[in-house]
Amino acid sequence: MMKIYIALATLAFGISAASAQAPAVKVDGGKLAINPIQTPQFSAGNVGEKRWRPKDWLEVDMPFKIKLPSSAGRNASLESMTVSFYIGLNAQTKDGKNEVVKGTFNYVDIPEGQDCHALAYVTPATLRRLLQKDGFTSADIRAWGYEILVSGQRVGGDSSVTGTAWWEKTDNLSINDGVMLSKTETPFGILWGDYDVSAKKQ
Repeated sequence: MMKIYIALATLAFGISAASAQAPAVKVDGGKLAINPIQTPQFSAGNVGEKRWRPKDWLEVDMPFKIKLPSSAGRNASLESMTVSFYIGLNAQTKDGKNEVVKGTFNYVDIPEGQDCHALAYVTPATLRRLLQKDGFTSADIRAWGYEILVSGQRVGGDSSVTGTAWWEKTDNLSINDGVMLSKTETPFGILWGDYDVSAKKQ
């Protein structure tokens, strides 16, 4: 009988521990908007003038909303969450692998219950290297996906290939990790005010 009590206690402890470790944050993420956007032009005095032509960047825009437990209080915010983006390009390496752009970011100070956006970018130079041409169109995007982690646990994600984490099948993929930039690392850094949440690149 004692063994049964011990077993039940152990089981109960395991369930309680699992419940305690379960992420209390819920993230409802939408489909990625992937669009070309040209380099913004600004004017400034006392710096001379240089002629240049705006080029096309790739912009990733992820709409999302978070929900925190009631214990977090009113007007609460999430300290940080980690998002990994995967963009499959319509391009291949010389050995026939499909090119994939990956970027991982820590988005910080995320308000609960508000419509939020996470932005990320790929430079014209990187696109030219991978696509072997200048600029890009929607036809150059073969697939997309993302994963959201809070405290190391997966709390959300989506993929253009329904129900498939296609980026995990790496045998036929060339993963270009770290080539995506946060907004503050680009010429777009001063634009759009509080439209998007702040990011720290991993």
